[in-house]
Formats: sequence, C-alpha cells, structure tokens
Amino acid sequence: MDQEQQPDPNLGAELRQTAGAEWAAEAAEDERLTEVLRRRRLTLGDIAKEMANRGERISVEFGGHSFTGAIIGAGSDYVTIQGPGQFAQVRLERARWSILNADGPPVEPANIAESFRAALHEHATAETTIRLSLDRGDMVIGKITVVAADHLEIADVDNRRIYIPMEIVLGTIRSIDSQ
Repeated sequence: MDQEQQPDPNLGAELRQTAGAEWAAEAAEDERLTEVLRRRRLTLGDIAKEMANRGERISVEFGGHSFTGAIIGAGSDYVTIQGPGQFAQVRLERARWSILNADGPPVEPANIAESFRAALHEHATAETTIRLSLDRGDMVIGKITVVAADHLEIADVDNRRIYIPMEIVLGTIRSIDSQ
C-alpha cells in the first residue's frame, strides 16, 4: 500500500499569501474606481476650489492669451490668479487649465467676490483700470462704468464709451499696483 502523503507544510502559508494578494488587488481597484467616480461628480467650480485651497500654480489659456501664476481664490464661476506683477480673473468655462509643478513661493489666499459678475462690480466701484480679455483674442483696456444685465459699459483709455456683451468676456487682467 502506498504511504499516505503528508500535506505540504508551506501550503497554508502559500494559500494565505495568494488570498491576501488578491484581496489587496481588489481593494486597490475599489479605491481607484471610487476616486474615478468622485472625479466624475466634480464641477469646474469644485476643482477650482480644490486648486485654490492647495495654492496650485497653473497656466491658463483664454482668448488666445495665456497667464501663469498661483490660484489665490475661487468663486462660483471664476478664479483669481496671482502672476508676476498682475492679477487675472478668468471665467472657468471659458478657458483651458493646466496644473504646473509647485515651484514658486506659497501665496496667501485672498477673499474674492463670489461670482465673476460681482468681481466686475468691484472693479466698477473701485474705478480700476483693467484689461478685458474677449473671445477671438481681443483686448479692451479701460474702466468699467456699468455692469448691466447682459453687457458691460467701458470707458476706454481714449475716453470712448464701449459696450461689450457679457458672454464674450473671458477674464480680466490688472496690475497688482492698480486700484
């Protein structure tokens, strides 16, 4: 008669390691899918607020222009970016955003208006000279005199009155020194 075979003493450990590796792989896949689902639910406003909280450095392209700096605040539909010597306020859905490696000094977050329209009202009240970036790469330099329901009234540097439909305004840029 054949001798009864003894079970391999390493078999239990091998089975436990295999099962453990499978469970770890399943857990990692579950975490990955959960993160994908979380990101699918985010709006551009959510992403902007996350970037502002981390002080992300970004490059943004809008209307043929680009601006690089740190996000110092995020409203419901725009962000404020501090670049070298100037600030930009850019509407979220009218630009392309790229996150850069954090290589600059940390920037203090700022209290900003809740919406792009409210930020434009602040510029009008302060009589700030700004550059308005418009679609198709156009720029207008001047002071906002009226923020209306569907347009802006601007007094440009030649003191002409210009009316600009709100829907074509992509963002504003102003000098850090200007008020």
